[in-house]
Amino acid sequence: MGWNIGPLYVGTDFSAEADRAVERAARLAREHRQPLHVLHALEEGDWLSRVERLTHGQFSIELLRKAAGARLARLRGRLVADGVADVSCEIVEGPLHKVLPMIAGERDCGVFAMGARGEGSLRESLLGSTADRVSRSGSLPVLLCRNEVRPWRRVALATDFSEASRQAARLGLRLAPEASHYLLHACELPLVSHLAFANASAETREAYHREAWQEAGRQILDFASELGPAGASITRAPREGPPAAVLSAFVLEADIDLVVLGVRPRARWEANLLGSTAFFASHRLACDVLLVPQGE
Repeated sequence: MGWNIGPLYVGTDFSAEADRAVERAARLAREHRQPLHVLHALEEGDWLSRVERLTHGQFSIELLRKAAGARLARLRGRLVADGVADVSCEIVEGPLHKVLPMIAGERDCGVFAMGARGEGSLRESLLGSTADRVSRSGSLPVLLCRNEVRPWRRVALATDFSEASRQAARLGLRLAPEASHYLLHACELPLVSHLAFANASAETREAYHREAWQEAGRQILDFASELGPAGASITRAPREGPPAAVLSAFVLEADIDLVVLGVRPRARWEANLLGSTAFFASHRLACDVLLVPQGE
């Protein structure tokens, strides 16, 4: 399965971070001539009851819906004036991480863009952010927008040579065709310490290191060739070290604007407590991040 760029979806809560995501999604919609759907989620729950009590019953969900509808109408007018030809706005009931998989199951969906707020609270880290939950559902790619909206100049396509990273790389190439692309692979050599512990000679350790590094080079070359003609122009960037550390360092080294990662199914506790590269990227990197789930 290959992912499509559009129709594009973007979530907004009318915050500054969400405005940045809307601007990025609008830019992509214009560049790729795709329709844009703007979603605002009414996350009904305990907080609505508390607000109603504090306002002595003068607050209602219907009042909130009308206010959100008015803001969405103004937003749509601005997007149309900015050159987005096909724009629709929708108010949905419930949190986005529950609504989006249902929408993706019923409609033709491409990339979903949303604003990113950094690491977030302890509760968010333990329970998982909207981006984590949506990407784990495998329903659609999630674009986390952090930076000022400008053309992506340098894009890192992170790969572990899996099918998930292959699908991610293909989407990343299509999403930013004018950018310089780097095929980034973190090469870990876990047996080096064991060899040293077994009193292996320096020559043996060096030979092992050289052979593993050459194998990584062959794999990354094969991976690039599988991406088709676009793969020939990619700069191959193998690096040694744990994936999260390699990714963080490379973003700074190459001044990366967008990181593209494949995401495989992973339980919430496993991703948050044991750690994963995608979880690290969505919470810690300072650039935009595209999380692409592995399709069937």
